[in-house]
This record gives sequence, structure tokens and C-alpha cells, in this order.
Amino acid sequence: MKIVKAVLIDSLDNCVTLSAPAEPGDTVSFLCDGVNRTVIARESIPIWHKAAPEPIEKGGLVRKYGSVIGVAFEHIEAGCHIHTHNIRSERKGVVE
Repeated sequence: MKIVKAVLIDSLDNCVTLSAPAEPGDTVSFLCDGVNRTVIARESIPIWHKAAPEPIEKGGLVRKYGSVIGVAFEHIEAGCHIHTHNIRSERKGVVE
């Protein structure tokens, strides 16, 4: 098990971007409003991909850069990979 650093772009975001790949059981560490927070990876997450630092309910908005980037089409547990397999992305300012 290792510690993987991640970036939280905006305090409104509910996803973090990993700076290295993570495997199940790895600790994902990131700063939120100057406080170090962690979440345990539940699955493999590639470098530069997103992880959920907190649960996101089905139908919940996924935020990155302080803006909505998609909608969860299934429940996403904290520590899970966020990608096209579990969110619908936003295009032209309208969520599909």
C-alpha cells in the first residue's frame, strides 16, 4: 500500500485528480481548504484520472474546477474511480 497525492481544484469539487496511479487499498491524499484529507482507493485508478473523495449518489452532480462536469448514473462510493463508466459528461453547457 502506498500514498498517492491528488489535487482538489476547488473546494466545491467532489472529485480529486490523481498524480500517480492508485491500487485498491492505497491512500489518496489531497488538500481541501488547507486541511490534509485522505480517502482509501477502492479500485485501480489510472494516473490523471478522477476519484471520489466522498460518496456521490446516483443522479448527483460531479464537480471539477468548481463546475459541473457530469451526472453520476450510478452510486459512486468514496475512493472509487470516476470516469465514463459511471458518469454522463456535460457538453455545450447542457448535461445530457
